[in-house]
Amino acid sequence: METSMAHTLSALLGAACLVGAVAGPASALAQDAEFVPEHATAKETMDPGPNVFVNMQNWRGGPSAVYMYSANDLTLKGSVSGGAQSHFTASKDGKTIYLVSGFYPRISSGAGEHVLQIFDVATNRLQKEIVLPYKVTQYTDDRALLQLSADERFLYVQNATPATSVTVVDLSKGKVVQEVPSPGCYGIYPATKGYSYSAICNDGTFTTFALGADGTTFESKKSDKIFDPDADPIYLASERAEGDLLFISYHANVYRLSDSEGVVKPVSVTPIAAGVDGNWGTSGYSVVTYNDANGILFVPMAPDHHDGSHYHAAKEVWAYDLKKKELLYRSNVDGLNAVYVTDDALPVLYGLSIDQNKVYKYEVDPGARFAAKKVAEHADFGFATTLASSP
Repeated sequence: METSMAHTLSALLGAACLVGAVAGPASALAQDAEFVPEHATAKETMDPGPNVFVNMQNWRGGPSAVYMYSANDLTLKGSVSGGAQSHFTASKDGKTIYLVSGFYPRISSGAGEHVLQIFDVATNRLQKEIVLPYKVTQYTDDRALLQLSADERFLYVQNATPATSVTVVDLSKGKVVQEVPSPGCYGIYPATKGYSYSAICNDGTFTTFALGADGTTFESKKSDKIFDPDADPIYLASERAEGDLLFISYHANVYRLSDSEGVVKPVSVTPIAAGVDGNWGTSGYSVVTYNDANGILFVPMAPDHHDGSHYHAAKEVWAYDLKKKELLYRSNVDGLNAVYVTDDALPVLYGLSIDQNKVYKYEVDPGARFAAKKVAEHADFGFATTLASSP
């Protein structure tokens, strides 16, 4: 048996040598052929045209990102990234993104940093970083948590430690200029001119903070009670309609407020679900968006509303005429958690679904009572509750 095995091994080794001899010249010929490497390239700038910005918050210590989609067909055009638990806003011209997030070397212990990063949209390149006080609120993203002043000189950053305050960044100087304490008040709603902003307070009032010209001082004024935080709490989400602030409650009551005189005052309260069967209520995160050209409010809604259901995915988006106080159309958009509409005469509605991990585009038809029809979609890349579009 040993002799037989030896003959077998010898035969195998001989065959291997023969194969090597035959393969040798071919290998040499292959090496003699000229190798042409592939070179990866990247565009210097994104394709032109309007964009849709979606902030993907990462809550696991890794990078968050703002993804930029084509407003035309939701093709992914570019992205910028930061740290964990990000908040973002964009300049009015859509050319600059401001991203605030946390960097945590040990994730759950040790030191960390909160940083403002400023990106050029066209190139996706980082332009500047400003280290912030280590106090930025770690909360589901909302547009009310990071805002620009009317002239975009100052950036206001919501803090919560859990004590609430606002960090003021002078963008012209590239530095933090003050921290404004705002105990019991939350959210940032800048005035349409000057350096004032208002905040929602836990007793149903609003406080308006008026900053000095250099951003280093402030005065504050408290409003009368605007809403009942127990019976009819409002969302952080807001919009502007002809200069007024619009808020909506969990029970679908629209609060129209004026901040034009340096303190918030009530203008009207409109119950948009009154008389509609099914116990419908507001549902989602970014839940109020307004088309200024037509005076139409778009609100994500869900039936069988109850305490605690206000963040559930919406089944419909309602188009509501604020001037005529009339519900115009109820579009089926099963699964949305956030909405954003453009200000064009022919509106375009965008939406986010956390369950489906998708961003959607809807055409809105003014001739059909502002009905919304889905025309495009794109898979997104994580947990997102805020979006916006650019010119």
